[in-house]
Formats: sequence, C-alpha cells, structure tokens
Amino acid sequence: MFDRSVPFVGFHTLVATREGIDSLIRLIEEALAPRGFNTIIAEMRFQFRCFPEYSSGTIAFEDAARLADACEKHGIRLVPLLPCLGHQSDSPWGTPLPLLKLHPEFVENPVAPDATWPEIYHHSWCASNDDVYKYIFPMMDEIAEATRCTAFHVGLDEVFDIAMCPRCKGKDPAALFARTVKILHDHLAEKGLEMMMWGDRLLNSKAMGYQMWEADRFGMYPALHMEDQVTRDIMICDWHYDLHSAGYPSVETFIQEGFYVLPSVFHVADNAEHFWTAALEAQYLTKRYGWPGRLGGILFTNWTPLNDEYVDNLLKAMKGEEAGEELDAMVGKVIRRLEPRVKKFKV
Repeated sequence: MFDRSVPFVGFHTLVATREGIDSLIRLIEEALAPRGFNTIIAEMRFQFRCFPEYSSGTIAFEDAARLADACEKHGIRLVPLLPCLGHQSDSPWGTPLPLLKLHPEFVENPVAPDATWPEIYHHSWCASNDDVYKYIFPMMDEIAEATRCTAFHVGLDEVFDIAMCPRCKGKDPAALFARTVKILHDHLAEKGLEMMMWGDRLLNSKAMGYQMWEADRFGMYPALHMEDQVTRDIMICDWHYDLHSAGYPSVETFIQEGFYVLPSVFHVADNAEHFWTAALEAQYLTKRYGWPGRLGGILFTNWTPLNDEYVDNLLKAMKGEEAGEELDAMVGKVIRRLEPRVKKFKV
C-alpha cells in the first residue's frame, strides 16, 4: 500500500517498445532515483500473453518484470497504467485499438474508419457493455503480475464519447462514468491493489474555466459526488498543462471532497511552476480549514514514448545543459525548475 505520509514525487511516461524499457531503466538509474523520485507510472504498450491479438506494442511480460526489478532496487514504486473507457485509439483521431477494432460492439461512437477531428477525438468503449471486462480484467491482471505493483492507474481521461450508442443513449453520462469507476475499483480491490486515475472527467469545465480536454463538457462531472461509486480511497492525478491565471480550483475541490490529490504537470516550466504554487496554496488552506483530503505531492508527465535519444535530451536538460526545445528537453527543464521547491514539500 502507498505510504501517504511520504511526499509523492512521480514520473509518468509512455513506453511502447522493449527498447523503451531499457531507456526508462537508464533514466531511473542516472536521473530519477538520484533526484529522489519515488514513483514511476509506466503506460506500457504491452504484448499480452492472455490475448496476443489485442496487443498494442512489443513490451513482454519479462520486460515489465525487468522494469519492476530496477524500480525495486532503487526503492521506487512502479504503477502500471492501462487506459480504460477513453483513449481507445492508437493516436488522437486514430483508428481504434486492437480490442475495439476486433470487437466493434464495444465501440461507443462508430464513426467512419477514416474519421478525423472534429468528428472523433479518441475512441471510447461502451460503458453499458460489461462484456468488455472479459478482456480488460485479464489484461490488467497480467500487467499487475508482471510489475508486482501495489497500485494500478486506470486512465479514464479525456472521455468524449459517452451515452451515444444504442445501449447507452438516454442514460445519465455521470451514472455511466461512475459505474465504470466502481467496476474498475472493485476489481483492483479484490486483487489487493489501490487505484489511481486522471481526474479531468470529474471536473465541471464551464464552472472552473478549464478546456474540455482537462475537464468535462459532456455530463460526467456530477459523478464526483457519487461517493458510493467514486470512492475517496482513489488517488486522483489532477493534470493541467496550460497556464490558468485565475488559479486551479480543481485541486481544492478534490481535497475538499476527501481525495489524495497529485497535481500533474507537463512540458512548460512557467506553467508547471504556476500550477505547483497554486497547489501549495491549497495545501495551506487544507491545514487551516481541516479539509478531509490532502495534497500528496507532484507528478511529472511525459507523453512521447521513450528511446535512448529522448533520454539523452532529458538528462541534458535536467543537468542544465543545452538540449534544444523538443518536448523531451522541455520535460527535463520542468523537472530542473521545480526540483528545489519539490524537495521542500512536506505532506
């Protein structure tokens, strides 16, 4: 189980290939472990044993186990991430992932195969068709076994397609979303695993001044108050990558609701620092007013699959060396900028 008395310092990354696992291990050994990172959230493109036909990458069970060994060696928690409900495409406005491609009955919005934005963003699975879990649960279990994890991240971000298909049409989007959260949570709990998720679908976009990517415009956000299904033991990763000059009300909202909250930053150092400063204000208010949740720490995110060249640039940027303005270098610059302040953070 997570020790929530210790500040969370995490790094999320995509890993698509077996070679990417080696790159991530090198990043851990040369930079993340020495800097005090204690959690890796690895969104892996897995080669499944249980369902090879639904694989989305080349990472084998043994590769994930090697990553688990490296994390264990350095005292780092490894949290695997499998995107659930949303993000069921190989890329934005791309074709569905193999599971949905081979099972069109799971597709929530069956647009034409060549559809692009704004017809489609990412595909989602049908929130009313529970047959999908015959495949999702064994996939989750296999990844959890390989990584020997104590927590599992289920994604649930950027869901746009919900309450659209014949099974779901006319149903409450919030109820559909909350039900999905509960199903995933209960399966993980049966396996003795804690659950992490992105928090954006629980936020009211219009009320909070967020874009529809980082908050909900499609009727899911009332699920926040369905406490019997969206339970308060879930760890919420609250991501905001743009600068919001009026603040980030989601951090306070999640803490007031009783969640353990992890502000999640990306590649622009000024924006990340502004968000982290606001999060610390929320922490002060939490202590002053006795809100039931807590600010747990910070999560740095990376959305490009790792390889050796990418890691080289990350390492240079973290050291303050010239590394250009590519995303990898920029993520490294964010870590370097916030590192002194994060080290002072106490829960």
